[in-house]
Amino acid sequence: MIEEEQSVSADAVRAELDRMLASPHFDASERNRGFLRHVVEEALAGRADRIKAYTIATEVFGRDPKFDPQLDSIVRIEAGRLRRSLERYYLTEGRGSRVRIGIPRGGYVPVFGNAAPVALPEAAAASPRVLVTAFEEEGDQSAFPSFTRGFTRSLVIALTRFTGLRVYVTENALRQPAEIDPTAARRDFPADYMVTGQASLLPDRFQVDVLLIEAATGRAVWAEAFERHLDPAELIGLRNEVANRVARALAQPYGAIQADRSRDAEGKVPGMLGSYAAVLLFYAYWRTFDREMIEAVRLGLERAVETEPDYAEALACLSLVYSNAFRFRHPIGTPEPDPRERALALAARAVDLAPNSSWARYALGLARWFAGDAVTALEALEAGRALNPNDTTILADLGQRYAMLARWDDAVPLLGESYATNPSQPGSYRIGLFLYHYAHGRHAEALAEARRVDAPQVIYGHVAVAAAAAALGLTEQAAAAVAAVRRLDPDYGRHVVADLRDRHVDPSLVSLIVDGLAMAGMAVARPDATA
Repeated sequence: MIEEEQSVSADAVRAELDRMLASPHFDASERNRGFLRHVVEEALAGRADRIKAYTIATEVFGRDPKFDPQLDSIVRIEAGRLRRSLERYYLTEGRGSRVRIGIPRGGYVPVFGNAAPVALPEAAAASPRVLVTAFEEEGDQSAFPSFTRGFTRSLVIALTRFTGLRVYVTENALRQPAEIDPTAARRDFPADYMVTGQASLLPDRFQVDVLLIEAATGRAVWAEAFERHLDPAELIGLRNEVANRVARALAQPYGAIQADRSRDAEGKVPGMLGSYAAVLLFYAYWRTFDREMIEAVRLGLERAVETEPDYAEALACLSLVYSNAFRFRHPIGTPEPDPRERALALAARAVDLAPNSSWARYALGLARWFAGDAVTALEALEAGRALNPNDTTILADLGQRYAMLARWDDAVPLLGESYATNPSQPGSYRIGLFLYHYAHGRHAEALAEARRVDAPQVIYGHVAVAAAAAALGLTEQAAAAVAAVRRLDPDYGRHVVADLRDRHVDPSLVSLIVDGLAMAGMAVARPDATA
């Protein structure tokens, strides 16, 4: 960060520019490297007045002389990407640079100045960069000579579906086995983490051992072995299934990469959070929906999208915060009367910027759900699922929506798969499994799922426990759950029916839950059948 433009010699600026462009930590595209060199040289030559969107588009990007910046936003978009690359560079290798180059928002003229203190540690600076290296081969692979390379290719494909990652692959990873050398790979690629391992073929089974390494230090972050029966007829399907499981374990929310990086966002006040760290703080909040965290999360994300208006993941996360502010009635410091409108606008912007982002579709789905349109909400959630079937958060939330609609054949497989493949999945989605068992009179199973919700600041886990416990005759547990409901919303009994209807809960389920709450000792207002 440059506190203010200061007098810096042209030679010092050019030396800094050359260092940056030669660094593997400066992750700008070739086009944006040319963009940066062009504007720096123009500024140093005293031609700052020529640094306009038109000249950049025609002289750097090769656009036609008829280029109209009002119709084509390529320069603005690429400038935003270049600013993010500069920020990441000065939070990593460039932390110690005495001279800094910046491009302030609102224009394209660079500024040059001395270094200012950096607030965040390197690990929380930006979206994680993951390098997939060649897997070693073990055993006799002559019968399946492409097995290991095919697994690596499938893993790369699965990881790239998580648009919050930047995935690299070594040239030899898809061609031949290689010795794993973290130091050499760190020199050649701007990676935060490396995925390495080995694939073993035995007469009756195959095993893939996967290791996640912090590239800078060689520290082992995560490791696991995956073994399957060797069936030649199903080998490709089994290989791809293992690759998807590895990608889920590494890249999904609450997976190994996010868990490792989240430590650096803990304890930071919103004003000190970088954009990616603000997203990490969001994921910590999303585990339990803690009402005490929501305002800090909102402020951090608002600052992130103000700084980086094209950061689609931050826009999607902020949309989800506003959806939560509505559905849980959690207080936020904004004068907007209806947070649903803000949630819809943010999600739509995220989808426009990143149409292939499953998380943007997820945010749009929830925003539409709480805006009252269940049909288009499910369409958006299904689109997110199609974009990344390995994202278990989307699987779980989609299953939850189907459970509320009593569409059990759709709901139960999705919820079961999400928890089977991601044991770290937040417990809040178990409400869907509670509804499934409760609707079918399996009250003990329903109570077990309700107890695993683990969202004490959200009313619905307590509602579930109260109803299931009452059905089992556990009066003390039911009374304690009702007391917890009243602490969160003293008047919930008066509007429980309207609340559940607003959430698209099937009428038969509403009736069962209301009966359960009444049995638990809550005074429930029951509107007449014509309401």
